[in-house]
Amino acid sequence: MSDPTPRALVTGGAGFIGSHLVDRLLADGWMVAAVDSFDPFYPAERKRRHLATAATNPRFQLYECDTRDGDRLRGVMEEARPQVVFDLAARAGVRPSIADPGPYVDINVGGLVNTLAASAAVGARVVFGSSSSIYGNDERRPFQEDQARGRPVSPYGATKVAGEALVHAHHAVTGLPVSVARLFTVYGPRQRPDLAIYTFATRMLRGEPIQVFGSGTIPRDYTFVEDVVDALVRLAATDAPCLVVNVGSDRPITNGAMVEALERVLGVRAIRHDAPHQVGDALGTHADITRAREVLGWEPRMRFEDGLRRFADWLRSEGPTGG
Repeated sequence: MSDPTPRALVTGGAGFIGSHLVDRLLADGWMVAAVDSFDPFYPAERKRRHLATAATNPRFQLYECDTRDGDRLRGVMEEARPQVVFDLAARAGVRPSIADPGPYVDINVGGLVNTLAASAAVGARVVFGSSSSIYGNDERRPFQEDQARGRPVSPYGATKVAGEALVHAHHAVTGLPVSVARLFTVYGPRQRPDLAIYTFATRMLRGEPIQVFGSGTIPRDYTFVEDVVDALVRLAATDAPCLVVNVGSDRPITNGAMVEALERVLGVRAIRHDAPHQVGDALGTHADITRAREVLGWEPRMRFEDGLRRFADWLRSEGPTGG
């Protein structure tokens, strides 16, 4: 008799979102394989701590593997035999992609091609982590899934447009089910150190000034990481053969209001320097999550400031600089 335990593979499984997803899947009873290259974009030691609890679970296996190594990835996939592959192995970050776009194309496009081929070899569903960056500076807000025009404003956003196109082509060629989650500004414990909330919080705790771009008027649709994970799990279970959904809070908050909320949860005042809008940053994001509500029964649950408190508690547990 075959083992009825569901099996998943998470690329980027030691990262911010990936490690939270690993924990959730294990808690739900899955067999979980995580693939991570431990890219030096941020310290490998920090990422290994993300998986400290998972590593004690007999249903978990970590593979150090770069998705750009197609042969190695296929071997991992054939060993793990997942029914669902969650692809979260992208090189992230808008501004770094402007300075050095090459690795973004190599990992986010070339690595994805390998992930899709390896997934097809074992007949797995793919859940692809896309980004609100694909909407660029479209002035029609909130963003609806069908309005994406393929006009991003950063190389990172361009790689996500290409990624979605590859996922759709993969579905058309193989007939295997795919889901695309367009993620909006994810935050929470284990957040990447390059993201604004993390950067601002650590500088504020050190008494250092922060730069608030766009004079604090830029709205962002901040989405708590556990809400994002819940949407990803629901996408793995949907009957839809090809589904694209926005995963956001539907409650945009300006970056100025975000700083004020950080001041409250950290108990410190920010030394704030306003700065002009940065090239490559979207002028604003706002997710229309009607489709996720109707098709997945998904609803973001975490209030922004409550989520910031969870983040602040984690940051303090890591030390004043976040470890």
